[in-house]
Amino acid sequence: MSERLLTAGELGEILGLSPSTVLDRFQRGDLPGFRLFGRKGGPVRFRLSEIEMALESWHVEGGHRRSGVSQPLLSARPEE
Repeated sequence: MSERLLTAGELGEILGLSPSTVLDRFQRGDLPGFRLFGRKGGPVRFRLSEIEMALESWHVEGGHRRSGVSQPLLSARPEE
């Protein structure tokens, strides 16, 4: 079975962000997602597994990031 897709509002609730912040970060390339139907202006959707991988890559240990990803949204995975 395929993974359920999240809207910006649903992802915002998980991350503690507004839907507009989620969409802004998607536009900047900070959050992985895609536009339905592959067209500009199409609805944006997110896979939680991809978001979790991005969050993990931004994880901070001892004040130093483990990867070279620029401008992370968060430094650790949010509590569930």
